[in-house]
Amino acid sequence: MNRVHALSVEELDALEKLYRQTKDADVRSRCQMVLLSNEGLSPPQIAEQVRFHRRTVTRAIQRYEQRGVDGLLTQPRSGRPPKATVVYERLLLKVVAGRPRDLDLPFSNWTTANLAEHLRDKTGIELSARQVENILKANDWRLRRPVRTVKHKQNKELVEEKKTHP
Repeated sequence: MNRVHALSVEELDALEKLYRQTKDADVRSRCQMVLLSNEGLSPPQIAEQVRFHRRTVTRAIQRYEQRGVDGLLTQPRSGRPPKATVVYERLLLKVVAGRPRDLDLPFSNWTTANLAEHLRDKTGIELSARQVENILKANDWRLRRPVRTVKHKQNKELVEEKKTHP
């Protein structure tokens, strides 16, 4: 099975949609391999174009033939399971989406270290600030550094007086 069978319009749409929307470069490469195979290229020709080994191209095509689009997705690796569960990630995103000032917390702006500490107390799962940051990045969230200012403490009349009389 060196070439993919003739793809239907629905299969082509699903592959192209996955190709355009995924952020995983490996998944995008596998989609491209299957699409090129559908165009009639052989695995050695595809391998030359996408700069992968011929066996990698053949394996991607076989996985697609066996499992469809799900076969192109990156499979979980063996080893210790991640500490951060789906429930933990949802809670993290919910906390970040809420205004920290609305919560009764000792700090006014979130940092990844503050989030990790807060969620450790709440869930019992201990993650580093870097791990929390990676989860946020994977979900398109960015924390800004707290801006320190004393503008709210300034006397407006004194500021205007200093501006007019240098």
